[in-house]
Parts: sequence; C-alpha cells; structure tokens
Amino acid sequence: MEPLTSGKYPESLRSLVGKRLPKFSAQESKLVAGSMDFLGLNYYTTYYAANVSKTNKPSYTTDANVQQLSEEIFHLSIL
Repeated sequence: MEPLTSGKYPESLRSLVGKRLPKFSAQESKLVAGSMDFLGLNYYTTYYAANVSKTNKPSYTTDANVQQLSEEIFHLSIL
C-alpha cells in the first residue's frame, strides 16, 4: 500500500527483493502517490511457513525469509 500513499516501495521490501523490484520513475511516483479516492481490501488466506536460510536463491516465495510449506487455501462463500 505504501506505493499508493508515498509513490515508493517500503525500505523493507526494497532490501528483501533488491534488483528484482521494478523501479518507479520520478513521474510515475508523482502520478501514483495519493492517487486513490477509495481503497477497500479484505483478504484472508492461510499459509504454513518455515524459516529459510539466507543462502537460498532469492525468489518471490522466499523474499520474506520463509518457505511456503503448503498451498494457499481460499474459502469462497456465495450467498
């Protein structure tokens, strides 16, 4: 959410993902920062995770220094 409010990714994300994270140009940052009128987010999911050694090859699933142990579980209810 920080890119939507400040126009840049949080430092924690930049340090974990490094060069693989896309960069905003100055113009893109200015356009995106504060550009939303409304944001509603309600997302539920379950993951089992284990600690990952820093020696593993960086990837989307290990950027948070954890390894996903099972598939994501979604529960959809239609009323």
